[in-house]
Amino acid sequence: MKWSYFAKKIKDVSWGELAAAGPMLAAFLVHPFFKRKYKDTWLICEEPGEARDNGYHFFKYLCEQQPQQKCFYAIQKKSPDFKKVAALGKTVEHGSILHWILYFTAAYNISSQKGGKPNAALCSFFELSNIFKPKNVFLQHGITKDKNDWLMADKCRFSYFVTGMKSEDRFVREAFGYPEGIVHYTGFPRFDNLHGHPVKKNQILIMPTWRKWLRSRSEKNDILGDDIHTSAFLEGWRKLLNSERFLKMIDEYDLEVVFYPHRHMQKHIEKFCPDNKKIRPASDGEYEIQDLLISSQLLITDYSSVYFDMFYMKKPVIFYQFDEEEFRKYHYESGWFDYHNNPFGNTYPDCDAVLDELEKYIRNRFSVSEEFERAHQAEFELYDTKNSERIYYSLRSV
Repeated sequence: MKWSYFAKKIKDVSWGELAAAGPMLAAFLVHPFFKRKYKDTWLICEEPGEARDNGYHFFKYLCEQQPQQKCFYAIQKKSPDFKKVAALGKTVEHGSILHWILYFTAAYNISSQKGGKPNAALCSFFELSNIFKPKNVFLQHGITKDKNDWLMADKCRFSYFVTGMKSEDRFVREAFGYPEGIVHYTGFPRFDNLHGHPVKKNQILIMPTWRKWLRSRSEKNDILGDDIHTSAFLEGWRKLLNSERFLKMIDEYDLEVVFYPHRHMQKHIEKFCPDNKKIRPASDGEYEIQDLLISSQLLITDYSSVYFDMFYMKKPVIFYQFDEEEFRKYHYESGWFDYHNNPFGNTYPDCDAVLDELEKYIRNRFSVSEEFERAHQAEFELYDTKNSERIYYSLRSV
C-alpha cells in the first residue's frame, strides 16, 4: 500500500464519514455469528443513493433470472431509486450495521464503484492494509480509457475486474498491474439494456465530465484555481451552450437539446445556461443517464466515458475538448483511446468546429460511417444481451 496516496485522499473524508466507525465496530464484533447465514450471499451496490448502473442491472438479472442466488442491494431508503430496487429483491440500508455485517461475511462484494462499500474510506484502509480481504467484484462505472492512478492494482483489492470492450481489456491487463485471472472481458451488465429501444427524433445530449480541481480538496490547484465561477471549464461550455449559432440551429433543425453534466458537477447545473430556454437542463434526480443515452441520436461530450455506450449503440459522438492540456496534466493521464485518431468520433477545441460537425450529422440523418461499423464489430465482440449472464456464471465457477 502506498501510504502517501492514502494520506492524500484522507483530505476528502468528511466527519460524517468518520462517524461510520461506530456501526463498523459493532458489526465487526458480531459478524462471526452471521458467517454461516450470509456466506453464500452476494452484496451489490453503486453509489449510496443510486441504482442506475451496472450494479443495478446485475442485481436485476440475478433477481429475475437466478432467483436461487442469495443477494442484497445496498441503497439508502431515502433514495428515489429505492422502490424499484426493493420491488426486485432484498435491500439493506447503505451504511447500516447489517450492511457492514454483509460486507464482512458475504461471498462477493459487487459494485460499479471502487468505493462501493458501507464506507469507502474505512473499507479502503482495511483492504489496503490487508486487515480484511473481501472478494471485490468491480463492474465498473464506465469503460477504462485513461491511465487512472486510483485503479492501479497497488491501490485496489479486486478479485474480479469486468471490462466492456477489447481494447480496454488489453489496456487494463497490460497497464494496471493486475495478476492473471483478475481481469475479464464479459461486457457490462448495463449493455444488456441497450438493444431495441426507440430514439427521439433530433434529440441531442450534451454531457461534460468533471474536473478534479473543481471538486476535491486533495486536488486543489493553485494554477487553475478551484472556483467554478471563474473556471475555464464553465467558460468553455457556456460558450457552446449560449452560442447564437447553436440557438439558430436548434430552431432551424427542430432540435431537442438536453444538458446533463457529470454527477460531481450537477450542483452547478444552472450556471451553464441560465438564460437559455431552448436547452433542457437534466438533473440526476429527474433523469437516468442510460435513458438519455438510449433516447438521444447524438452525444456531445469532452472526456466522459459514457460515449462508449453511444458507440455500442452505433450512434455518433462529437468531442469538445478546449482544455485538453490541462485535463491530461491535472485530471487523468492519457490512456489507450486516441481522440484525434479513431474511427468513432472527431475532437475539436472550439465550439464553431463542433457545430460544423453537428450540422453534418444532422444533414446526414445521424448515420455513422462504414469505418465506424467495422471498428464496432472488432471492439464489441460480445454484442448481445448476455453480459450479466456471463458474469454470473464466471463468478459461480471461481
